[in-house]
Amino acid sequence: MPAVRTKGGTGARPPLRIAQVAPLYEAVPPGAYGGTERVIATLCDGLAAQGHDVTLFGPATSDTAARLVAFEKPLRERFSADEMAGVAPHLHLEMMAEVAARAGEFDVIHSHLDLLALPFTPLIATPSVLTLHGRLDLDFVRELLPRYGSVPLVSISNDQRRAVEDLDLTWASTVYNGLDLGHYRDVPHDPDGYLGFVGRIAEEKGPLAAIEVSRRTGLPLRMAAKVDPTDVRYYEDEVAPHMGSHVDFVGEITEDEKPAFYAGARATLFPSDWPEPFGLVMIESLAAGTPVIALRRGSVPEVIEHGVTGFICDDVDDMADAVSRIDQIDPDACRRGAERFTAERMCREYVDVYRTLLRTRRPGPGQGVAQQLLSATGEN
Repeated sequence: MPAVRTKGGTGARPPLRIAQVAPLYEAVPPGAYGGTERVIATLCDGLAAQGHDVTLFGPATSDTAARLVAFEKPLRERFSADEMAGVAPHLHLEMMAEVAARAGEFDVIHSHLDLLALPFTPLIATPSVLTLHGRLDLDFVRELLPRYGSVPLVSISNDQRRAVEDLDLTWASTVYNGLDLGHYRDVPHDPDGYLGFVGRIAEEKGPLAAIEVSRRTGLPLRMAAKVDPTDVRYYEDEVAPHMGSHVDFVGEITEDEKPAFYAGARATLFPSDWPEPFGLVMIESLAAGTPVIALRRGSVPEVIEHGVTGFICDDVDDMADAVSRIDQIDPDACRRGAERFTAERMCREYVDVYRTLLRTRRPGPGQGVAQQLLSATGEN
């Protein structure tokens, strides 16, 4: 395998043997909804394109440039809500046991399983890092994370850490999610289009707020949203009754359909009412030239530049008022804002994390060739 060249073309670093461990809920990448899985797919393909030897542990139907170690078929396609709660955790632990058994084949293990990976990490000699994709403001998360305080963690926004900033944890870095967004720029933005909502129909995602903004402004709302088995009752009892003639419930859309959906919107509403660690909806919308009107929650102020790429609001009243000012936002400024969240940037920053782990890990028996070289030479 050829050496990995630096950006300027001078010098070379040994390629890394990297294990990526994905959740089993959706294929990598997912056919439609599935933010974490899209990020993992982008990371695997980007690292492989750079010359690294990447192995993906994940669902059997995944399509990746990495070497695939296939486990279960995507669980959301075939599990009930009870099975998701009772059986799915065991299947993830079974996969982590396989990763641990093969740990000597890799220089770095990068897990995306959130807390399920923690019990295995201290037992594995291979340097390991865990990206936390979920919310951290839950009691059981605060209870469990300090038990594994030495495990290197990556946050996907700085705000994500706030809920646990008083705990003694080992933060390796913050790495913002990135996607290949080039095809989003190919569709012209419609400044006179509808209001768009993309995501899941779940209370914390704010679908009722989006419907209310549409009602107050008199603009049609198109909702490209997924209803998970666990959210069916909420959708039927709480959301559907409020969908008047001004709401077009499109349902879940595919990756190929997303660019036109975003570009056809006057603005994308992001009324997420919880500390969302990172909203891919925002960067997708910006790449299509469509401003984002969002509640001031979680990572929103780290992604949206108020008055430049959209509006950051405190409540539904503010969101409805922002709709009337949306023509102040330049679509080209939105597209430039999305350039902060490229696949290339994300891959580069994760490789920096991996090499730092290798450089600081004491050499030992059984480590990979790249790890031995980095430890001996002090390569970063």
